[in-house]
Amino acid sequence: MFETLQKSRQISVIAMDRIGDYLELLRIELKLQGRELAMQMLGYAAAGLFGLLAIVFIGIAIILSFWDSEYLPVAAWGVVALYLAAAGAGIWLARQHTTAGSALNTLRTELKRDVELVKESL
Repeated sequence: MFETLQKSRQISVIAMDRIGDYLELLRIELKLQGRELAMQMLGYAAAGLFGLLAIVFIGIAIILSFWDSEYLPVAAWGVVALYLAAAGAGIWLARQHTTAGSALNTLRTELKRDVELVKESL
């Protein structure tokens, strides 16, 4: 029984010693995650704005090129198809750049390691 109390005291000392490290690691990971998210959002906003402007002007140029011809309706529907294809490409590109790993992955790994250490010491 004395040995169990001694082990539980050692475990509590380890846990109390590591809690500061966990909080510091959590703060660092949240800051990194926020910075990455901000840069990603800024990039998407800039690309979206200039991509939208380029596609609109391409559409206008295509329609004006066929203004005095019998192919004006075909050109207009072609522009609509171009807009839909650009939207699909934008969604595909955004999905390619999403991160597969979750936030706080390092903290989770450290907690798992410490839990295994505690299990081994019991």
